[in-house]
Amino acid sequence: MARAERPLDPTADPLQAFAADLRILRDKAGRPTYQALARRAHRSASSLSEAAGGRRLPTLDTTLAYVRALGGDEAEWTERWRVVAGHVTAAQGHAGPTGDHDGGSETRPATAPPAVGDSATAPPAVGGPVAVRSATVDSGAAPPAAAGPAAVPPTTNSPVAAPPAASREDGQKPHDPPTPAGDTASSRSVGRTARAVLAGALVLAGLVAVPWLAGGFGKPEAGSNTPPAAEPTTVTVGVRDGADPKDAGCAADADVTTLESAAVLLDERVIGTVELRYSPACGASWPRFVPVPAVVEVPRPARIQLTVFDGDDAGRQADFAMDYAGISTFGNLLTSTRTCVWAQVQLSGQGWASPLARTGCWRGATQVRPIP
Repeated sequence: MARAERPLDPTADPLQAFAADLRILRDKAGRPTYQALARRAHRSASSLSEAAGGRRLPTLDTTLAYVRALGGDEAEWTERWRVVAGHVTAAQGHAGPTGDHDGGSETRPATAPPAVGDSATAPPAVGGPVAVRSATVDSGAAPPAAAGPAAVPPTTNSPVAAPPAASREDGQKPHDPPTPAGDTASSRSVGRTARAVLAGALVLAGLVAVPWLAGGFGKPEAGSNTPPAAEPTTVTVGVRDGADPKDAGCAADADVTTLESAAVLLDERVIGTVELRYSPACGASWPRFVPVPAVVEVPRPARIQLTVFDGDDAGRQADFAMDYAGISTFGNLLTSTRTCVWAQVQLSGQGWASPLARTGCWRGATQVRPIP
């Protein structure tokens, strides 16, 4: 049993009034089920039901499919949709911003310690006076070059070299401050640490410089294991025999064209045309019926049948039928690049049927032969 639609209050806002009027249009057309309406409109039953739900504004395309399937005035509903869309947009524009926009939730990684060779500063040593003295030893020497791809740190006259021989009885140079007692062992420990750091910097510089000099950071040569870039594809997802051209994305192809058309007659008067439509992007074709201004009134109720046939395989075809509503209608598709296909339309009612209207047979965009 179908679930009842939620109640609407047309006085609450323009969106609910719009949905309520869509329901009234459906009631005037005999209140068909949404499944039956979906077959007429080439839309899903859920999207049509949601269009009249009043929770959010349907797209213009869905609205017109809903209206067209019920015989409504598309121009009138297009204007109404635009008015309601303006109200909805204005209402959303007055709403305050929601959520955080300053990126406060983003976490920042902890600061990493400097890599070996990134700085000429030696690690801090214990016993402050020793660190000061070791930094002033042989102060006339040039500082070591920064580590880089081809840089090799100096190995002589380094600030971390061992202290020179004492020139005074107390072991200090004339311009140095006196060394506190017991600092000699600490000084030797700092010297050993500095030499270890220097050795690590030499190893790192070698690891960087050797590949750089050998061209290791260049572009990969031809024949390497680097996979080639993927080739673009033009395959359209969902293109299969019997698919809806809109659902398959073929109807949206900018290069869709009408290959051929033929008159649809009733009592020897033209009531419309049957067209064979073709999408180059999909490599598929489908039938379409386009009515002409009412020269002859088509008796109601009536049905319209649209079929696309394979001209080379009698068992391959795609059918579509719906209640006739006096509007443009299209059928389902067949792929058409390997064999030729042709379109056929017929209207029928109680005790009458229009003559079969057919196009010629086309393989892709190439005409193959006429169909009698």
